[in-house]
Amino acid sequence: MRHTLPLIYFETVAKHGSIRSAAEELAITASALNRRIISMEEELGVELFERHSNGVRLNIAGEIFIQHTRKQRADLERVRSSIADLMGMRSGHVRIAATREVTRYFLPTAIADYRKQFPGVTFDVNAMNREDVEQQLVDHHADLIVVFQPTKLSEVHTLIHSQQNVHCVMSRQHPLAQDEIIRLSECTKYDLLLSKRGEGVRELIENAAVKKGLRCDPAIESNDPAFLERIAMEGGGLSFAIPIGISQFHTKDRLISTPMAETEIEPGFLFVGQLRNRTLPVAAAKFVEGLRKRLGE
Repeated sequence: MRHTLPLIYFETVAKHGSIRSAAEELAITASALNRRIISMEEELGVELFERHSNGVRLNIAGEIFIQHTRKQRADLERVRSSIADLMGMRSGHVRIAATREVTRYFLPTAIADYRKQFPGVTFDVNAMNREDVEQQLVDHHADLIVVFQPTKLSEVHTLIHSQQNVHCVMSRQHPLAQDEIIRLSECTKYDLLLSKRGEGVRELIENAAVKKGLRCDPAIESNDPAFLERIAMEGGGLSFAIPIGISQFHTKDRLISTPMAETEIEPGFLFVGQLRNRTLPVAAAKFVEGLRKRLGE
């Protein structure tokens, strides 16, 4: 295409599945947007959308074309980052898709430290379920993924692979707070505060419970780790997390984090990865170096 603006129109319509909704976001009339899409299709010589009563949907040609536009956008960002690095500007944009275990404390502190050195670099971070993280790379919505216990890595080139043991998080007044190692059988005597089924830590706990013939029904479950940690801090039960997902500020006063017995709960693994056969933008590659050092420490 000769201009980037029609591509923005096309991608916005694809995102909304509706000419009217896309037009509202783009601040143009629906009829004007429809004309621009038709003009684009005429220039390409093929229709990109299936029109139906409830809106529009990408057809096969449209799916191919949107993958092409996303790849172009990602390639352009890498070129910009390389040029900026060459000129000493240290600018760029890093897009990350991550699971919630790492977006609470680990990634925020890593990004803040990185931007003290390279304030010209901007970030876009999306927290999501682990099943959806890899697709962000495939769709060129992310440069990097940071995921605990990934469900698959078929399209991912692994950059960092770090073991993470499960810890029990509780109030300092909890009866188990003085133990140096905690067994799952002891935990089941108290209210369990668990992440949603399918998330990494929950999966490790349930696998261990099955092997030992234990029930681990949650008193409270949530997809928000901060919510569960807060309840634990108020004495509402036992929550579970990996060390990089636990607040070091809270643990000084009101929380305690104790490792679970590794003989019962197998360690999980944190992965940092990029799309196979792709080159990271310079800004993202430098950020990975910082993550590797931080995890090593």
